[in-house]
Amino acid sequence: MNPTSEIVSLINDYFSLAYDPSSRSFENIFHPHCQVQWLRNGSLESMTAETYRALIHGRASPLSAGAPRDEGIVEIRHLAPHLAVATVNVRIFNNAFVDHFAIHQVDGKWLITNKTSFIAKTFS
Repeated sequence: MNPTSEIVSLINDYFSLAYDPSSRSFENIFHPHCQVQWLRNGSLESMTAETYRALIHGRASPLSAGAPRDEGIVEIRHLAPHLAVATVNVRIFNNAFVDHFAIHQVDGKWLITNKTSFIAKTFS
């Protein structure tokens, strides 16, 4: 598989994890040192990969709530042989997020090493 195909596969696994956390292994998607960041009321918020893992596994999943599934890859750019960035759209319950990922190839495996998000739209 070529690097772009591997990254697309990683992102598709992320989409599945976001919709049903029991469907994929978190460790195969996020690097243990990944940071998840967003702005809340103008202040930068951040959490570790482990905290993010606990968050998504500790809530009801969108699948279990019967929430619609809507996602897509906006862009993938290769910055170096072992570094890429991606922008994706993903709906989680009533929020449509735009996620920006830094993705590194570590020990031959592509993993998300930084996730920065914002809510682009809220559905009622």
